[in-house]
Amino acid sequence: MRRLLRENRPLQRIGALGIGLLAVLCGGTAMILNRLHDETVAEALLGLRTLNASLTEQTTRTIEGIDLAVSGVAEQIPPESRRSPEAFSRLRTDRQVHEILKAKASGLPQLEALSLIGADGTLVNFTRQFPAPALDLSLRDYYRALKDADPGHAYLSRPTRSLVTGEWTLYIARRVNDAEGGLVGLVIGAIRLSYFEEFYRSLHVAPGSGFSLWWRDGMLLARFPPVPDKIGTIAPHPVIDRQLAQSGTGTSTLQRSVDGEERILSVQLLRNYPLAVAVSRTRGEILARWESQAIVIAAAGLVSAVALALMLWAMARQFLAYETANRALSERRQAVEARDEAEEHVRQLQKMEALGQLTGGVAHDFNNLLQAIRSSLHMLEAGGELRGAESRRALEVAGQAVDRGATLTQHLLAFARRQRLAPAPVDLGAQVVGMAALLERTLGGAIRIRIDSDADVPPALVDPHQFDIALLNLAINARDAMPEGGTLTITVTGLPTGPAAEGVFPTLAPGGYVAVTVRDSGAGMAPDVLARACEPFFTTKPVGQGSGLGLSMVHGLTAQSGGGMRLESHPGLGTAVTLYLPHAPMRNQGESRGESRAESLAGDGAGGPGSEPPPVPSAPPSSVPSGTPSAGAVRVLLVEDDVLVRMANAAVLDEAGIMVSEAASGEEALALLAADDAGQVGIRMLITDFAMPGMTGADLTRIVRHHRPGLPVLIVTGYAEKAVLQDLGREPGIRILSKPIPPSALIGHIMAAL
Repeated sequence: MRRLLRENRPLQRIGALGIGLLAVLCGGTAMILNRLHDETVAEALLGLRTLNASLTEQTTRTIEGIDLAVSGVAEQIPPESRRSPEAFSRLRTDRQVHEILKAKASGLPQLEALSLIGADGTLVNFTRQFPAPALDLSLRDYYRALKDADPGHAYLSRPTRSLVTGEWTLYIARRVNDAEGGLVGLVIGAIRLSYFEEFYRSLHVAPGSGFSLWWRDGMLLARFPPVPDKIGTIAPHPVIDRQLAQSGTGTSTLQRSVDGEERILSVQLLRNYPLAVAVSRTRGEILARWESQAIVIAAAGLVSAVALALMLWAMARQFLAYETANRALSERRQAVEARDEAEEHVRQLQKMEALGQLTGGVAHDFNNLLQAIRSSLHMLEAGGELRGAESRRALEVAGQAVDRGATLTQHLLAFARRQRLAPAPVDLGAQVVGMAALLERTLGGAIRIRIDSDADVPPALVDPHQFDIALLNLAINARDAMPEGGTLTITVTGLPTGPAAEGVFPTLAPGGYVAVTVRDSGAGMAPDVLARACEPFFTTKPVGQGSGLGLSMVHGLTAQSGGGMRLESHPGLGTAVTLYLPHAPMRNQGESRGESRAESLAGDGAGGPGSEPPPVPSAPPSSVPSGTPSAGAVRVLLVEDDVLVRMANAAVLDEAGIMVSEAASGEEALALLAADDAGQVGIRMLITDFAMPGMTGADLTRIVRHHRPGLPVLIVTGYAEKAVLQDLGREPGIRILSKPIPPSALIGHIMAAL
């Protein structure tokens, strides 16, 4: 249906008309409901204000009645009892006064008790008991307010608990003076707050109503429906306080009243007294009638909307059959195209995987040959038998050819993603700046180098040595693309974590990345060349000027490091290569110290052919410091399945004075070590190849280290399986070396490990 609306203009117009009518219907319904809602609330507020005004007036008259009773008692005190505080205190034994007080109190149901209090604050006469109990009321606020001055009117005390009943009570007090205006005593009337609760209970009002009496600061004094645990608690409301301060009345909606209900409230202050009367109703009861009306109106609107939708559906059915057939044909065609594209992608992946496996195998075998050649050349050079300059020049050329072959195998392994990496947290901005001098010498003066690095770029997890090689390869490609000079721009930026990084490069796994972009101002590449740029051995350079493995190696490095590579180029606009490398994981200080120590113990020999081992001791055995074994006192077990490599390495070690026991497989090596455990051989170190038929060098190392934990091990490999060898390389006493390794370096690693 959505596709029909997008593609069929008549149906679009019908749909637009139907949506418009539906919007008008829904909008009108909402406006009616909103208006009814506001009218219902306004009507309820008006009723609450009217009732509140009536209750406020009644409460004021109630308080004034008690005030009149107290004033009447004060005026009826005999003159002789007003002469002095002592004369007033003698009323304690006057039963006639007691009966007068009782008569006054009995006529007012809201009056709890009448009392006479002496000038010293003691209870003199009391309606509840004769004679009055000995109570000290000098700490009451009404006594403190009236003992020093006569305000000329009654004083209404703050709510307090009665010393007799323990209930919350209000007191109205008037001062009794002598002829000179001095204090002789007080007349006190106790207001029974439960009277107001009983009065509120007797009212016949709408369901959900609530009535309450409050002190001006928000203390609850009486309420119906009752909430005994809330009486005497203070619950100020800033909005109501502000309204009362301005006009003496206020209204508000309480999301949670003292009884936990949502209520609409009207509050009004009493004149001349710091009291307020509140009348409220629950919001649910106020809106009950509106809700029933809303259901009817909404139901009518829903029926109209359904009728309109059915009409639109009936009008659209005439277009459905034709559009369904067209859509089925289109989807089938798209499915066929998607299947063909997926099959082509799978074939390409299978081809690249097969080529990668072939490349890794060739590189491994080639490394074995290079190792044998390098060892043999070392033997010839060290033997001193070549004296002629031409012979020595030929020897140097052969050594250079070995080095070039080793570099080529590193490129092959990088493409095949089988080279052994040593990833570490690297500040790529600083790493690029550190390469600037080398790049300037490599590119020449005709090319200007510009480096832009964002601030606070997180470290990336990558092998720094392989990153330098990749950056140098990209710079050389840029130089060849700018034969007449130009600008090489290297940019280092950070990418955010999460979906933002996936949008930049969809094949990246979720997480944060550092992007390094190498951009030149050269001629750029045509689309057909760009499509094949990362294929191994593909190059547009003349024969002898390029292997075609540069971009393949860079792509393999980023993929093996958990990132990716983007290649962009347009004819005449230059080329940009962006490397995406993952953020290094955050580690705490303790973990960093532990891992640094493990790397210092296990990572000494984990570099490639260019890694420098500790220097080989050149002093004779007698000059070797105490505790360092001499070469002649050392026997090593050499395990290598390739006969040429084993023979060449054994000859090199033998020439260096190191005794060698040879084994062609892991099983044969275990047999020799078993004999050594019996004290027959005296093997001090294990040197093993990694890739061997049957038992690999890693398997052999684990078995040997299980039985002889302290035995040093050198694993020499043409390519490394990252997960296996990097875990082993972290163990103390195990070193990982890459073929081809110079004989001097091999001997140096042996002596350093011992």
